[in-house]
Amino acid sequence: MGSVLASSGEDDQSNAPKSGSKRDDDLKLPFHQRMACRLLTVGPTPTHIAFIMDGNRRYARKLGVERIVGHRRGYSTLLRVLKWCNHLNVKVVTVYAFALDNFKRSKREVDSLMELAVQKFTEMLDSEREISQFGVRVNIIGALKRLPPKLQHVMARVMKSTRGHNKLVLNIAFAYSANQEFSDAASMLANGVDQGLLKIEDVSANLVQKCLYTAGQPDPDLLIRTSGETRLSDFMIHQCRRGSTLLSFVEPLWPEFSFWQFWAIIFHYQTQHRSLDAERNRLKKMEGDAQQNYYIEGKEPKSDSKKKKEEPEVDSDEMKGERISNFLRKCQLGQELYVDRLAVNKCF
Repeated sequence: MGSVLASSGEDDQSNAPKSGSKRDDDLKLPFHQRMACRLLTVGPTPTHIAFIMDGNRRYARKLGVERIVGHRRGYSTLLRVLKWCNHLNVKVVTVYAFALDNFKRSKREVDSLMELAVQKFTEMLDSEREISQFGVRVNIIGALKRLPPKLQHVMARVMKSTRGHNKLVLNIAFAYSANQEFSDAASMLANGVDQGLLKIEDVSANLVQKCLYTAGQPDPDLLIRTSGETRLSDFMIHQCRRGSTLLSFVEPLWPEFSFWQFWAIIFHYQTQHRSLDAERNRLKKMEGDAQQNYYIEGKEPKSDSKKKKEEPEVDSDEMKGERISNFLRKCQLGQELYVDRLAVNKCF
């Protein structure tokens, strides 16, 4: 993973000095790209960017090579993109690495992708010092139980070793489906009610959002999909809200995605930032009003005093908030313990 933010591929600089006691981000990009990034940082930049990295297989067909070559080139593009995001002070990057539906592909291709993933996540562990230097926290989101045990183990080790970092969060959606994400959130809430950690009236759209894989993170400000496709393909459909997330569909295949295409997208985002921000604030106000109305309606006195005595007492806002907070903390702790067990156990 350290290589993710280090120089690689076509952006390498042979004369760049090795990392020392003082970090120098500017040495990680060519001069013209550094200047272009600085120009963009004068204006508003996205906090969270999501990428649908589409086109690896078509790129391989275009070159007349095996599909796995296209996936390797796609990984190299990801390394470069993360460097660009790092220079723009992006706080969260989410990439669609492997969809749950991708298991329907040929066994040979799926096995090759699993082997490639094990290799790349192992490289992240080998570069732990550089990961710490850049403050990258890696978060794997998806149906991890569907993955080979060896891959689960190395993924868990990466997540555990980077848990304390907070400069940049890298969400890697692997064996991911937005429908599965929503289903897992619903199951989490149902278990909370069954175990007495929540009351049924605690459940709301806002609480569902807090149970998604990206809980605690801002929703994407910008989603970029390459290869000319104009659909989300079951990716982050609950986080990408209409009007508040800018959707950018571009023609190049993912391995061909260039710095200047990325720069143009960010510049376009800046031209739309004011309207996006206004819509975001409007949605927050609507959600706040809806939540407040829900609390008020739950506390309205009934006209019949006998019925009022028979009805259960409504919890205060403070009691309800504390109950929900305790539930969310327990869920987070449970997830961390699950990752820790996977990181220790070698069941392969």
